[in-house]
This record gives sequence, C-alpha cells and structure tokens, in this order.
Amino acid sequence: MRIRQMGFSSRLKAHKHILTLETLQFIVEYLEDGNARQAALRSGIPETYAARQGQWLKKHPLVMASLERDLDDSDHKRLKKLINEIHLRMDECKRILGLEEHRDD
Repeated sequence: MRIRQMGFSSRLKAHKHILTLETLQFIVEYLEDGNARQAALRSGIPETYAARQGQWLKKHPLVMASLERDLDDSDHKRLKKLINEIHLRMDECKRILGLEEHRDD
C-alpha cells in the first residue's frame, strides 16, 4: 500500500492554528537575520531539508502573523529566554519519565 504525502496547502490548513516548539524556535531564529534556511538550522531542523522546511515555515500563518509585529530587542531577548526555559522543563520531564537518552533534537 502506498501512502500519499500531504501537499503544502493541506499541511498548512491542518496546522495553521498550532504553535509548536519547532515553529516558535524558527520564529525567534528568523528574527535574527531573516534567513529562513539558517533559522531552520539553528532551530534544530536537519540540514538535509532545512531550506525547504524554512521556506514552508516562513509561509505558515502563525509565523507570518508574528513577523508582522514590531518586536524590539528586549522582546527578542525575552523570547529566547522563554524558549531556553521550555527546553529546561522538557529536559526535566524527560528525566522524570526516564527518557534522557531519547533526544528529539
């Protein structure tokens, strides 16, 4: 049986209201220099499809809406700090659940 891959418009519709950690990281990294590929790499997307995923994320409705906001340096620093806190909490949860060796980044 062959599984059909969802096209861009289907994926966009299916996920247009979901803010994932990957998408949040991409937004913060994209604000650094406006380079979608580099932002994707810095947010943990593998190099093999960072350019494609970066271009896809750049068109995501939540990303587009967030990039329209006028964020200053303090907002950007605060976002980076909050993402680091999320990672710390995720690591704490992994330790509690015994999942330290299962890394997803």
